[in-house]
Amino acid sequence: MTKDLHTPDSESLIEFPCDYRLKAMGENNEAFIELVYQITCKYAPNTPRENIKINNSSGKRFISVNVTFYATCIEQIHGIYGDLKQHPEVKMTL
Repeated sequence: MTKDLHTPDSESLIEFPCDYRLKAMGENNEAFIELVYQITCKYAPNTPRENIKINNSSGKRFISVNVTFYATCIEQIHGIYGDLKQHPEVKMTL
């Protein structure tokens, strides 16, 4: 059985505080990059734009947006992933 470590009732395997990198995949456009960044900043407001890394899919139709932020607790990570998973433009998160 696979355990989802992004649910509020899961045990944390992460030692806080730490730098944490999230990944969200969606359509290749600037609005998607901004969406991922804004959701991240909602929970980690001091995240600099320089912490965003973009990778294109082979066909360049999709992108993965990687954002590294300073995580202080598991609830912060759960909040970001929860908001990302609920947004219709987000195809997948890691």
